[in-house]
Amino acid sequence: MKNANLLPIKKCIVIGSNCFSGSHLVDTLLSDGHYQVVGLSRSKEKKDFYLPYKINVNADRLFRFQQLDLNKNAGDLISFLEKEHPQIVVNFAALSEVDLSNLEPVEYFDTNCRAVVQLCNYLRTAEYLEKYIHISSAEIYGPCDQYIAESAPLRPSTPYAVSKAAADLYLLTLWKNFDFPVTLIRSTNVYGKHQQLYKIIPRAIIYLKKGGKIELHGGGNSIKSFIHIRDVARGILKVLQQDKPKPIYHFSTNNDLTIRRIVEMICKKMGRPFQSSVTITEERLGQDSRYLLDSALARKELGWQPVENFEKGVEETIDWVESLWHEIRGESLTYQHKI
Repeated sequence: MKNANLLPIKKCIVIGSNCFSGSHLVDTLLSDGHYQVVGLSRSKEKKDFYLPYKINVNADRLFRFQQLDLNKNAGDLISFLEKEHPQIVVNFAALSEVDLSNLEPVEYFDTNCRAVVQLCNYLRTAEYLEKYIHISSAEIYGPCDQYIAESAPLRPSTPYAVSKAAADLYLLTLWKNFDFPVTLIRSTNVYGKHQQLYKIIPRAIIYLKKGGKIELHGGGNSIKSFIHIRDVARGILKVLQQDKPKPIYHFSTNNDLTIRRIVEMICKKMGRPFQSSVTITEERLGQDSRYLLDSALARKELGWQPVENFEKGVEETIDWVESLWHEIRGESLTYQHKI
């Protein structure tokens, strides 16, 4: 068995390092200590309280940031990759707000599909590349009433889901036809501290602190299976440590709760009455009722399993909002769309 301290340091480029999931993977890779990480994003780095890697002890030594747009600077990105020769590329970059995809489908296909095809058509001939990890979505399966494996048929029901499914299908043709070293990661709903404030858990916490009312679309009856982002990041690290990983892995838990139940939990933990803290609104267009992913393959082949307790994760998020309230209170709680 190899001594972990003697393993070579590999260069990993994380596209979308500014996003919630991407920033947590950066933090996990830096903590592991065997990766030199370059974060890429179309925007400048976010404020420090959104980026967990900012306080990582290895950040100064093993991390740097580069601003590049996957769409607008495709040529510059390829030139950058040619210069850096990363052994690993992880791509989190995506437009993911489902509602907006109904109104701006062209932008969604540009980012979630066309840009992926352009990038990976180049990477498939890059001899330096050892692994390409692509962050997919559970939504490509459509609503599920039972746990499904990685081989389940795709039934996307929104332009967002269709754009993600199209990219996945293209990447799998590269895997089949050219032995492209791709692994698709599909997880259920992620959560945790540092998350975008318009997401349901941090938004509910902030609304309660401000004395506002939390909107429950369709009464909050849609069922979500939440998984802590640290569990997903650890799963991706497990994939990177495999010599020949499978082309698709699911990361999921059995934390199946309605949005209503989650908001009730948050109200209870913050000492606020549920009935007077919520308002019922219409269901969102194209909202799938439930996603159930079977993660048996990841558990068996990667030795992975989720370890984060959901209630403790919610409490940790509440504590994060409380501790940074002087900064968070002035932040927007709505998604800011950028072209």
